[in-house]
Amino acid sequence: MRMKRSYLGKTALVLCCYALVQPVFALDLMQSYELALRNDPIYRSASADYEAGMENNGIGRSAVLPKVAAQYSQNANRAVQWGAAYTGGPTTSTNWSYPSNYSYVQLTQPIFSLDALARWRQGMAQADFSQSKFLFNTQDLLIRVAQAYTDLLFAIDYLQFQTAERDAFLEQWNMAKRLNQAGETSMTDMLEADAAYQVSEAKVIDAKDAIEVNKRKLDSLIGDSIADLTKVNKLSSGFRYLNLPTLKFEDWKEKALATNAELKAAENNAEIAKQEYRKNHGAHYPVVNLIGALTTQQSNSVTSINNTTNQSYVGVQVNLPIFSGGEINARSSQAYANYEKAKADYDVTRDKVITELRKQYDYVASGKQKIQALTAAQDSATQLVKSMRKSVMAGERINVDVLLAEKGLFTTRRDLAQTKYNYLMAYLKLNQLGGSLEVTDFEKVAVYFKQ
Repeated sequence: MRMKRSYLGKTALVLCCYALVQPVFALDLMQSYELALRNDPIYRSASADYEAGMENNGIGRSAVLPKVAAQYSQNANRAVQWGAAYTGGPTTSTNWSYPSNYSYVQLTQPIFSLDALARWRQGMAQADFSQSKFLFNTQDLLIRVAQAYTDLLFAIDYLQFQTAERDAFLEQWNMAKRLNQAGETSMTDMLEADAAYQVSEAKVIDAKDAIEVNKRKLDSLIGDSIADLTKVNKLSSGFRYLNLPTLKFEDWKEKALATNAELKAAENNAEIAKQEYRKNHGAHYPVVNLIGALTTQQSNSVTSINNTTNQSYVGVQVNLPIFSGGEINARSSQAYANYEKAKADYDVTRDKVITELRKQYDYVASGKQKIQALTAAQDSATQLVKSMRKSVMAGERINVDVLLAEKGLFTTRRDLAQTKYNYLMAYLKLNQLGGSLEVTDFEKVAVYFKQ
């Protein structure tokens, strides 16, 4: 509950701040999240589902609390009474027309009811399930926003890399054509350069389509269309590395088993199924209720016209099931099978969470080395392309060597950009799987996209 209140408080604060901030032209990661809080239909649905689910607390508790019912009726009566006025006398009829009323107030308090007790516990489990599910959806919104934002940026980066590659291949083709005309290179080299250029042109078209697809995904999240992609803040220069609160995987695993929202929801779901079994099995046992009532009757019959009767009573009511045609046994068996399924589903979820936790942990732990290695590879590939071009002009290399070197350079640039985005996403996902992802963790990643 403490974590839930923390999320609600921070969410409300973010929305209030958003309402006070004047519109800006650039869109960064944090602003995307603020917009998604207001407009993302999945999150709005999750919020309404949470509010509805929390009412299960009151619904379940009502099963063990007293119930008070009242009734009042007012009737207009017409009656004909047949009979002899005296023994042996003639039969006569008497017509009666009179009003009558009846009212009562009754209180019922369960004393012993396994069904009511299971309903109470099930209601608490259902409310806990809604809370865990909402916490997961709240964290999932952070992940979805960051993923959509970085996917769009990578698509933009990829277009830039692919355009640069295409332009380089075009330049190489023009050079090969001039050299061929001068008799300094073969027709094969010119055709190879032309083929590389045409392939890169097709990749540019694919890259433009990818930008449009990823833009629409982010538009759907923030509830508005991004008119100018140049206003979307890019990854800032001077890439820094994030520090983990603990470096041991076993510590992350312990945190995940204790606080992971998805695991908590699966655990709550198993408890719901368990109480459903107890609720159905409880129908085998008697139900004991304390009953108290006050009744008032006026002119209840023709023999009590204009007479008022007040009555009160307190008693114990016992309902004992004897035979239900096998329904109770069947429902109990069905509920127990569903309980076993829920426990198995929990094990499946636990294994999935731990496996994914290990994957993201390894990515964050090794991300620094990967980025450093690819940065060094990019520098080396850049120098290699320059050397290859000089060698071709000197006649020491052929055109295809330059093409291969340039292709390697742009591939390295693409991989470096993707690795940086994946590193930041892995940090967020690791905290989510560990059950500790909050807005403050998201802010640590959001500063990477500040201009």
